[in-house]
Amino acid sequence: MKNLLSILFACAFLSSFSQETETVIRFDAQRNAHSQKEFIWKQQGEVRGGTASLTLPFFDDFSRYSIPTSDPAVPGTWQRWADTSAFINSGFPIAPPTIGVATLDGLRADGYPYNFADEFSYGSADTLTSLPIDLSGLTAADQVFLSFFYEGGGLGNSPDAGDSLIVEFYSPFGAGQWTQVWTSPEVFQTDVFEQTFIAVNTPEYLLDGFQFRFRNFGTLSGAFDHWHIDYVQLDAGVDSSNVIFDEVAMQFPLRTLLNEYTAMPLTHFAANAANNMASSIAVQERNLGNDENIVTNYSIKKQDGTSQVFNAVDFNTALNANSSFTRTIGLNGFTYNVTPDDTCSYFDVKTYINPTDARLQNDTATLRQYFYNYYAYDDGTAERGYSNAAAGGMIAMKFRAEVADSLLGLFVYWLPTGVNVTAETFLLRAWSDGGTEPGTELGENFNYHHPAFYTHGENYFSYYSYDTPIAVTGNFYVGWVQSGSAGLPVGNDKSGTINSTKVFYNNGFQQPWQQSSINGALMIRPVFKSGKSSVWNSVSEIQTITPSVYPNPFSESFTVQGLNENSTYTISVISSTGQLISSSIQTHVTRVEMENSHLSNGIYFIQITNNSTQEIIRLKAMKQ
Repeated sequence: MKNLLSILFACAFLSSFSQETETVIRFDAQRNAHSQKEFIWKQQGEVRGGTASLTLPFFDDFSRYSIPTSDPAVPGTWQRWADTSAFINSGFPIAPPTIGVATLDGLRADGYPYNFADEFSYGSADTLTSLPIDLSGLTAADQVFLSFFYEGGGLGNSPDAGDSLIVEFYSPFGAGQWTQVWTSPEVFQTDVFEQTFIAVNTPEYLLDGFQFRFRNFGTLSGAFDHWHIDYVQLDAGVDSSNVIFDEVAMQFPLRTLLNEYTAMPLTHFAANAANNMASSIAVQERNLGNDENIVTNYSIKKQDGTSQVFNAVDFNTALNANSSFTRTIGLNGFTYNVTPDDTCSYFDVKTYINPTDARLQNDTATLRQYFYNYYAYDDGTAERGYSNAAAGGMIAMKFRAEVADSLLGLFVYWLPTGVNVTAETFLLRAWSDGGTEPGTELGENFNYHHPAFYTHGENYFSYYSYDTPIAVTGNFYVGWVQSGSAGLPVGNDKSGTINSTKVFYNNGFQQPWQQSSINGALMIRPVFKSGKSSVWNSVSEIQTITPSVYPNPFSESFTVQGLNENSTYTISVISSTGQLISSSIQTHVTRVEMENSHLSNGIYFIQITNNSTQEIIRLKAMKQ
């Protein structure tokens, strides 16, 4: 359990020197299998067989999406698990066996804390339960073993004394019963995966309908006490003292092919395309077995399906046994192909290993490079949270606009951790370039905003608009000034390295700017007009019709119109303080009527999320 009292004491002691703090957070970037950080997989021949039990061997290394989902992009034959609270990701682990892990922490499947009312709450949190497995006909002589790799902490928060990861077995005999068979040791490494073997050798388990599950015990008020699980196998004929792997795999996805950003407005990129490209990329792979002839290939495909030629094939043929290694590939002047009439697009960049082993699903990693209307340094996953705990404190993040454009607002990813700060307020700010720090304020902003936490899924950035568009070019800074002293936790992508040069904080009135000493990449994204014919405020603008709400003001109900009938949307009603009132999924409609007679009079935000593109539009409506 996270020792919050010790943390509070330490923070109080350090407050005279710095109000800049880092917290532990989780952001689910993959639950819909379309995230920019995750992967496109090769489908294997593993079959569930309808509702029948799985048969041996059972295997999952979380390199593809295997928990329950309604996403049509994820074949049902991939499913291995019965519940959804584990977070499938590639951002949290350090040195995983293969690309992708399942992370257990203190957040529910929808990304909200199990108990946000009590920051000291503790108990059973996430569960990862296998589908039923047929072990009938087997005996102890068949040497059935469950094996897995686990790591505590990684880039997230390390579990403390009293926290634990446990494994339980389910016997379908009689009424059925779960029994604990393993618990994590009190002392463990936080940056290394350890492998564990558990024998399944007693008659009550060697039946059709056997299941196993992982559970974690820890702090329930946020993304604390992380455990990462990888390379789970259940099979017969296992010699646990002599395990030989035949496995070559990707270890992490690519981060970006740009030299500075992970995403840019397309019109800004096109103005200086060659200089915005990186000179090389680093591909991280791992060989769990003997020396292999490893051939790494690359492909790039634009949103419209057209392929771009990237002439690079990398060979690694010696001294790669039982090791992780990074292959650095020069881009040789490669530039994304954008056309003058493009205003937004994306490219899928795939790295893949020629088949060298039986498990092809972990041989591929894909980056989705976005060119919409915003800049980003982050990759979409927050392993920690960042905040400034000072009344009147400010946070400023540096960007460079390649062309003169209108700054419309900010995307911010807020992270629930410990204390619910949705009642706190802040004012958006933008600053000119002061040389080595933020300069003079640009524009005037007087509309107060609140952090917003959601309980209807992950992968949501909150959009906040400036009171009026702000003209910027070249270097500029964006951020906010907060009203109270409570830290407002914004996501911090720990795989990034730009905070020390791009992030500044200020502890209040007439205090100097200070450069951040906390590594990472804050999840703050400035949004531009970016060649659009009208002002808009969404991550993407794939459709030409802009959603709207009528009547506005409304009394009993309102209608959301302007939807794309080929898309699926999540439509949420959010109070003026950021609390979720209701949420519904709408598919293949152009308009939908929302009955809200139970609402009290006041201002509400109607958030419309395109579940395929992650486009977010937030509209304001009044009940009277």
